[in-house]
Amino acid sequence: MIDWQTLSFQIVNGVVWAMFLGLIALGLNAIFGLLGLLNMAHGAVYAVGAVIAWYTVSELGNFWFALVIAPLFAAAISVPVYRFILRPTIGKDMMVGLVATSGLLFIISDLLLATFGGSPRLVPPPVSGAVGIMGFYYPTYRLVAAAMAIAVLATFWAFLRLTAIGLWIRCVAQSPTLAMASGVPVEKVYLVIVVLSAALAALAGVLIAPMTMVSHQMGLAVLGPAFIVVVVGGLGNLAGAVAAAVMMGVARGVLSVFLPPTYAEVGAIVMFLPLLLLRPNGIFGGRA
Repeated sequence: MIDWQTLSFQIVNGVVWAMFLGLIALGLNAIFGLLGLLNMAHGAVYAVGAVIAWYTVSELGNFWFALVIAPLFAAAISVPVYRFILRPTIGKDMMVGLVATSGLLFIISDLLLATFGGSPRLVPPPVSGAVGIMGFYYPTYRLVAAAMAIAVLATFWAFLRLTAIGLWIRCVAQSPTLAMASGVPVEKVYLVIVVLSAALAALAGVLIAPMTMVSHQMGLAVLGPAFIVVVVGGLGNLAGAVAAAVMMGVARGVLSVFLPPTYAEVGAIVMFLPLLLLRPNGIFGGRA
C-alpha cells in the first residue's frame, strides 16, 4: 500500500532537487547553445562551489558568505579558462572541445583532491527546523535554498529578456555570423555566458552542500543527469532545460518511494528514453 505522506515528501524533494539541477543544466546548455561545446568541466565547477562552502563555514563560521565568494571565484577563474582553453576550440570538431574540457575536469578534480582531501565532509544547514506541508515535515533550509534557486533562475530569464546583453546572447544563439554582421560583440557574448555559467554552477554547489556529502568528485555524479536534462529539454533551449529538470526531479522522487535511490535515478533517466526516440531534438525542441 502506498504511503501518501512519503510519496508527497518525495515529490516535494524531487522538485527541490530539480531547482539545483536546473541551475547546473542552465549553464551547461547555455555554453552548448552559444559556443557549441559540451563542457565536461561544468560538474567540477559545481564541486568547487560546494568545497568553498565547506571552507567558508570552517574558517569564517558563516555559510552565507559562500553564496558570494564561490560564484565570484568561479567567475574569475572562468575568464582565463575561456581565453586559453575554450576559445581555441570554438568552431572546431566537437571532440576537440570534449577532450579539452575533460582534461580540465581531471585537473580541477585533482586540485580539489590535493587541497580538500579525499574524505567526504558535511556542511551543517545554516537554517534549522522543518516546515509542516501536507501532513509531513520538510527541512526549512531546503525550501529556502530552492526559493533562492528559483529567484536566480527568474533573474537569469529576466537578464536574457530585458537587457541589451541578453538580446546579444539571444542573437548569437540564433546565428553568430548574422549577429557579428549586425555589430554584436560576439567574443564578449561568449565570455559573458562562460562567466555566468561558471557562477551558476558554483552557486548550485554552495546551495546543495548542506544537503549532501561534500567531496572532490561530487561533480561527476551530477554530470549524467545534467546532460540528460539538457538533451531532453532540447540542446540550446534554456527554458526546456529547466522544465526537463523538474520532470526528472518529480520522476526521481516518485520512483524513490518504490526503489532504492540509485535505481530511482536510473529509472528516471530511462523514462526519458522513449521520449527522445520520438523527439530526438528534445521534447521542447531546439534553441529558444
